Amino acid sequence: MPFHLAVGLSNCEQIFEPGGTIEGYVTFDLRESIKVKAIRISAEGLATTKWLLSESSKSSHGRSREVSYSAKVTYLDEDQMVWKPSEGHSKSSVFPGIHVYPFKFQIPIGVPPSFEGDHGNIRYHLKATVERPWKTNRSITRYLTILPPKDLNKEVTAGEETSSWKTKNVGFFLFRYGKVHLELRIPKKGYVPGETIWIETNIDNASSRPILKAECYLIQQCRFLAYRYGIAGPTDGRRASSLSENDRYLSRKRDEIKIVSVIHEMHIEPRTEHKSKMKLKIPCTCPTFDSTLIHVEYFVVVKLHVKCRLRNTVKAECPIIIGSKPLKDEQLTPRTPTYQEVATFSALTHRSMLSVDEKLTPKYVYYPKYGRSRDEEDEPPSLSDLQLPPIDSLSDDD
Repeated sequence: MPFHLAVGLSNCEQIFEPGGTIEGYVTFDLRESIKVKAIRISAEGLATTKWLLSESSKSSHGRSREVSYSAKVTYLDEDQMVWKPSEGHSKSSVFPGIHVYPFKFQIPIGVPPSFEGDHGNIRYHLKATVERPWKTNRSITRYLTILPPKDLNKEVTAGEETSSWKTKNVGFFLFRYGKVHLELRIPKKGYVPGETIWIETNIDNASSRPILKAECYLIQQCRFLAYRYGIAGPTDGRRASSLSENDRYLSRKRDEIKIVSVIHEMHIEPRTEHKSKMKLKIPCTCPTFDSTLIHVEYFVVVKLHVKCRLRNTVKAECPIIIGSKPLKDEQLTPRTPTYQEVATFSALTHRSMLSVDEKLTPKYVYYPKYGRSRDEEDEPPSLSDLQLPPIDSLSDDD
């Protein structure tokens, strides 16, 4: 008996803030009458981490085995019955036509943002289910983006200058060529996606070898936490204090992902100094955040390449904060990024996302054409070049 099930939202951008509400409707389109036990809509928010580690023990006689580490934290778990049979009946007929059932969920305060990583993720979704007697239940899932407001004006160090330096001897053993000193300075610490980071570098090449190029890039550092076989891991986001740093079942993973990079070709002669400016434009990315299982932060890195075979790089890095609301002295208008912007960033940063449905990709806030007027923006793409996402609906022809 054919029917069509869909989930609609009052917020078409599908981006919500903690403490807000998720409002929408379930649409049930029938061509003929069917027996139904109930129609439900649930809202779920879950953080998960998982990986395998090779371990050996005395009992295994030196042979290693793969051990699973995982953890799970539930941030949202609500369920509503939007349709049920009349009182005294376990099932009832739903007649042909288009039936619309509204729903509303409250998002808890303090939940972390949606996130996709190689060893863990934080996902929020709505799931509508039609329960039928003596038949398989049918359901449709719609993913949401939860984005807590990361206001840079509330970060004490966001407007302060940040700097770093590194001095290193290049070459090795009998082939030592002297020291190279690298100093970098960034005018402020807080940025938003779409903004350009200006980096001032001061290079003192005290070695006997020339410097050939400088690579400047932005790193997203992700730290994940999990437990051996999932034992003793937290299941509720409100119980984060139960974590023990000395827990013998605890394991941590750290990923560093290069999300944007610029290479500057240069030729700095030996025994000379050089000053330069570099810039990086921040792509659509997740704000800095810390949660029970996943922690995300960012670093600007400058790496010098010296003309020698061994120990031929000098690297310095500065931490920065990426937020969703810029500093007060910057009047900017954010918007939801296009699917092209989101997909490009995900493909470049997360290897696992290449095989994941695009509906799982979070849509973070983005500030396009940072520092430019509206008249200077490029023309919008033509409809023939526009790739639209699939509609979140389910048809059944049983």
